[in-house]
Amino acid sequence: MFSYLNKTISETNTKLNLQQQTIKELTEQLSKTTAELDEANKEIKVLNSSNADKNNTIANQLENLAILEKQIEGDKTEIEKLSSNVKEMAEQIEKFKSEQSLNADRIKHLTSVLEAFSTCCQASSCLPFGNSNNVHMIKVSGYQEPFQVLCNGKSVAGHGWTVIQRRINGTVDFYRNWSEYKQGFGDLNGEFFIGLEKLHHMTTAERQELYIYLEDFDGVSHYAKYDNFIVGTEQESYALKSLGNYDGDVENAMRFNKGQKFSTSDRDNDNDPEVHCAEVFQGAWWYNSCGLSNLNGIYQKANEQLR
Repeated sequence: MFSYLNKTISETNTKLNLQQQTIKELTEQLSKTTAELDEANKEIKVLNSSNADKNNTIANQLENLAILEKQIEGDKTEIEKLSSNVKEMAEQIEKFKSEQSLNADRIKHLTSVLEAFSTCCQASSCLPFGNSNNVHMIKVSGYQEPFQVLCNGKSVAGHGWTVIQRRINGTVDFYRNWSEYKQGFGDLNGEFFIGLEKLHHMTTAERQELYIYLEDFDGVSHYAKYDNFIVGTEQESYALKSLGNYDGDVENAMRFNKGQKFSTSDRDNDNDPEVHCAEVFQGAWWYNSCGLSNLNGIYQKANEQLR
């Protein structure tokens, strides 16, 4: 019986040893697993910390991007302001240039006026300039200021003539309105008309002769001369009030113009009830009726001058 008990005890001890060995192995595995879990936790903490840093970096970058966008918007606004300022300055420069150009014209005009007033004789026509064929400044009584005229001092009719109209080659259009004929137009060195207002004052300030030089298309020249040429006021429609005595080698056609008002493209003052003579002849004149006395219309070249 004791032998049986000892055997049983021995078997039980063996089982206990095996169980203890198993427990020891399990404890070692648990320790190993715990260590591995600790390592994993550490790695997770490191990863979490890294992700947090990355998130902070992204947040900072987004914040910086927002700041940059605001700066860009501000820069755009500033650029628009600068562009507007540049445009404004360009407009001001153009305005300044325009004003400078006008000032230069005014200075030139005032200089010519001063030159006229500085002359000793204050010429009222080309007579004092003798045989000169140049442009000179004259001052006519009743007219507001001095003005330039073309002198013809070498005419077959003698010296001292003041050219009031010249037509040569058609480079200047003479089909113009009332205002242009009143003020005058063209180039004194080419084709021009002196202006009705000047003509009125020139012919009323002192007695004037009118000399008309004509040249036809064959180069044959003719002339007509009147010794008392007078043009009325604008209120009288610059009527041809007087011609005086006639001399010449063409028909005295201008006798039909005496007493007639001046007609232009926009003022029909002629006596023709059916048509506007200025339109018919594409010019301006003291038309009576369209079949009479368009002295300039049939010639290639025509000069009218006073003395």
